Amino acid sequence: MDGKKRVRLSGAEYRKRAKEKDDKQKDTIKKTRKLDDFFGKPSTDIKDPTIEPTLDVHSSSGAPSTDDSAVSSSENTLVDVASISKKQAEDVPLVPGVGVQPSPPDKELYEISDDPAKWTIDEFTRDHICKNGANQNIQNDFPNSERIYKDKVRQLSRHLFERQLLNGEKVPRKWLIYSKSTGCVYCGPCLLFNGGESQFDKKEGFNDWKNSYHRVSSHENSPNHKLSVLQMKERSNVLGRIDHALTMQLDEEINYWKNILKRVVACVKALASRGLPFRGHDEKFGSIHNGNYLMSLELIAEFDPFLAKHITRYGNPGSGFTSYLSSTTCEEFIRLMGNKVLKTIIMEILTAKYFSLIIDSTPDISHVDQLTYVIRYVLPNGSPVERFLKFIPNTGHKSQQMTDAVTSTLIELGIDISNCRGQSYDNAANMSGIYNGLQTKIKEISPLADYVPCSAHSLNLVGECAAESSQEACSFFSLLQELYNFFAASTQRWELLQTHFTVKSLSTTRWSARADACKSLRESWNEIHKALVTIENDTKQKRTVICEARGIRLKLERFETALMAVFWGCLLDRINATSKKLQSVEIDITIVIELYDTLIHFVGETRENFDEFENKAIKLSFVQEYEKDFRRNRKRKLLPDETNTGENMKQKNGRENFRINTFLVVIDTLSEELKRRRDAYKLLNNKFYFITNLTNLSISEVEDKAKALQMIYSTDLEDNFTEECLHFRSHCSIKNEERKSAVSLLKWLRTEGLQTIYPNVDIALRMCVCTPASNCTGERSFSCLRRVKNYLRTTMTEQRLNDLALLNIEADFLSKLDCEDLINDFAALKCRRVL
Repeated sequence: MDGKKRVRLSGAEYRKRAKEKDDKQKDTIKKTRKLDDFFGKPSTDIKDPTIEPTLDVHSSSGAPSTDDSAVSSSENTLVDVASISKKQAEDVPLVPGVGVQPSPPDKELYEISDDPAKWTIDEFTRDHICKNGANQNIQNDFPNSERIYKDKVRQLSRHLFERQLLNGEKVPRKWLIYSKSTGCVYCGPCLLFNGGESQFDKKEGFNDWKNSYHRVSSHENSPNHKLSVLQMKERSNVLGRIDHALTMQLDEEINYWKNILKRVVACVKALASRGLPFRGHDEKFGSIHNGNYLMSLELIAEFDPFLAKHITRYGNPGSGFTSYLSSTTCEEFIRLMGNKVLKTIIMEILTAKYFSLIIDSTPDISHVDQLTYVIRYVLPNGSPVERFLKFIPNTGHKSQQMTDAVTSTLIELGIDISNCRGQSYDNAANMSGIYNGLQTKIKEISPLADYVPCSAHSLNLVGECAAESSQEACSFFSLLQELYNFFAASTQRWELLQTHFTVKSLSTTRWSARADACKSLRESWNEIHKALVTIENDTKQKRTVICEARGIRLKLERFETALMAVFWGCLLDRINATSKKLQSVEIDITIVIELYDTLIHFVGETRENFDEFENKAIKLSFVQEYEKDFRRNRKRKLLPDETNTGENMKQKNGRENFRINTFLVVIDTLSEELKRRRDAYKLLNNKFYFITNLTNLSISEVEDKAKALQMIYSTDLEDNFTEECLHFRSHCSIKNEERKSAVSLLKWLRTEGLQTIYPNVDIALRMCVCTPASNCTGERSFSCLRRVKNYLRTTMTEQRLNDLALLNIEADFLSKLDCEDLINDFAALKCRRVL
């Protein structure tokens, strides 16, 4: 039509070519010899199947015989044995007792019946039963087993196929086989190997049902029976069950991959517990950029030939091949481990029942606000623990938004918020506000969840308030930071500090950094001064550097600076030691109040030690005069209506001015702030303090305080709580137990096993101990956050971040995870078969 050649054939042409193809196939089949041409049936006059039949002769080439007596190709013919070569003869399967007889088509000659009465006892039968086992035929009701006795008709019982031991256990009699044709039972091993010495191994079988239990038990314990069973067992072990090879192959493959996964799990656990990154720029074995995970496997393979061989075979096959060394397998194990650790923590929380919340937030490296979620509870041995659960991203800074995040997480984890007995946050208004803060929202849901401000954070705020109370204190801390910035800006300047102590930087949140900086200045005073003089006299330095060094040197040479270094060094050393103690997990409200009281007392005593500080400053400083004493005093010009009466008054010298306007101001500010912060913990401490001080209180005082506590926690403490406290008071008096803290008292109660005698005292102590005194565990989780999600891993998903953070923070749980359980869970996760 358009001049082009037709591509598709017509329907007639398709049918024509299909017919030619069919005719060609039929012609080929006709010319091909059938399989029956090479096998034949035994002659009809052969009665015994074990007698070898006469073989018709064909040519060795396999062509059809031209003899008239030969059977045509369409009939069954036999193979000439003489014409079979040695190689061919070895390939022909031999049947026991039949000589060279290839598999005949007659199944009755080569398949063993399930009926033991029809067995032909020969080597083939023995091998077949030992390989495949025998059917006991106990699926029916034994209708042919009826036997008429004088008294009644008896029948085979199914209980005969079980043996009851003296302790009541039942063991199946797998050797006993029922015959459907004769209605009798036979002993399979004896029938095969014993040769008819008892009724159980004769052709007639056993059917004396009246004495069946006695006769079966007697035969079971006979030496001939046991010998036959052993022979059958040995033969079965030699031949192997029919699925033995397949089972062995499957077990070997399972063990192979289990050994591979054990090494993978070990690497994942080691890297996750240290918070190290897993993946690199590529995922190829042998590459120097393949990351810590593959590097760990390569390191193990250097000393493990098994893993080295596996990596050689499956190391870099690409996608579509199973190696269980890929990052996908690694991520799946991280997820499994994270789930297991989280479930373990939740089970501990549910067992402990009472818990407290610790919440804090911080932005991560990718500018996502992460809300850390920590729960404090008591272990069965009485020790309090604080466990990290997860990070919650972008919850918002409004109190209602954080409340929704906290409550929804508890519901998701299956934890009842009504069992919450405490909450600890920092002193931010959105969390600690008494009207609309997070602590108020939580108390509306759970009224017994008492709020405790973080004691360590409160102590930092006390120091910050004192540092900002006077101009001299602000100038001193500014000098510390200026000193660090000057030397840290150049490696050459830093090298000039020839001392074991280097200058330290300040921190706005950690006052331990201020203590270290002040100590460093006091210990390296002379070295720092020499370094500044050297830089100032170096003509090769820039003029700005020389001027800056001269300005810092002049500030350092002031007597007030030396006095502040000695004075603040003493205060910050005690504040730092107390702050570290307040950050401990095993601390309760009673110890917090005691630590604050000791600081208040120490600061009060320091108020009278100005002369001692001054003498130490004189030894440290290069000058012994206050700046006000040798500096000219400025005189204010009088206005026309003013008199000079006030000018005649004696002005204060430099010492009195510093003592009154700086020293006493700092001391008084510290003391007042410590008292104000301490009073915030007294309300909660008054509830439980009497339990830790029972022996020092009178009976009436114990009764009053116990009744007040029982009224507050009426849903937790029983009405007999007062009597229980009096009994416990007597117990402590006899044992001379004086334990100051609730934690130590609860541990002693659990160690002695007294919680069953004083259950309500135990409950009260658990509620007291589970109340947190600080939220430092939440702050520590931020350190883990910065390690796990650094600038190289900013695209990490939230789920992976939570898993890795949980495995790193709660590494003690990770180390206890069973490798076999993890592999089984992984196999169940990867299984495609529906059970």
